[in-house]
Amino acid sequence: MKGEKLNSEELIKFVEELLDKTGVIALNYFRETRNLSLKEDQSPVTHVDQEIEKLIRLSIQEKFPTHNIIGEEFEDEKNDSDFTWIIDPIDGTRSFIAGKHDFGTLLGLKNGEKLIGGVIDCPALKERWICFGENQTTVNGKKTACQSVETLEDALMATTSSHEFGMKKWKAYQSLEDSVKVTTTGSDCYNYGLLASGYLDLVAERLSAPYDYLPLVKIVEGAGGVITDWDGNELVDNQKNVYVLASASKELHQLALNKLMETT
Repeated sequence: MKGEKLNSEELIKFVEELLDKTGVIALNYFRETRNLSLKEDQSPVTHVDQEIEKLIRLSIQEKFPTHNIIGEEFEDEKNDSDFTWIIDPIDGTRSFIAGKHDFGTLLGLKNGEKLIGGVIDCPALKERWICFGENQTTVNGKKTACQSVETLEDALMATTSSHEFGMKKWKAYQSLEDSVKVTTTGSDCYNYGLLASGYLDLVAERLSAPYDYLPLVKIVEGAGGVITDWDGNELVDNQKNVYVLASASKELHQLALNKLMETT
């Protein structure tokens, strides 16, 4: 419905209750299934991804029947509304299948072109980051904030996999990695929660589609961080295979961008 207004506290209550349910599904199958198939782009998918997304879609349709829905596993649902939900039912399917705890469910919400909500829920770790409206990001209901170092030489950086960059961006990434103090690999969406909680300074990686990166934006920004592509541009919803940089502060972000751009 055009002109509809939403209350941040009601949205938070809705997603909290919903993610309690999706978390149960994920944990019921966690370390119990290794069945997966490959999509056309060779990314893995399980019946758990699909079951969780179906529940999320049904819950949104019941609560907000006019809202649009974009999800990883099924066709987009377009209605006459300013609001669009973005769903990644299991971010880190490889981790989920391998029995690693750092997979998560991602939710984002847009009003027109403006992102107004984001969620990272990691049920196996019992950690959930939420940010709606102008509120500060919370983890398990408590406010959280980035804690940045001042130089790249002191920075702790994460990337899910440096093999994702390919030759085109490898030199730029390597230049940044060589400049930081320590780099850790793996963990997918969990890295952005750790950044928002002050444990990481930088995250650099390639993300495939809007449902991979849009839900992360509010979490990072609501904790005082910065997230853009490697050219410093805002992340928008019509991009694929986006090179993403998230930083704990504006100043550190610019230093990292400068390093990435030295080789491009």
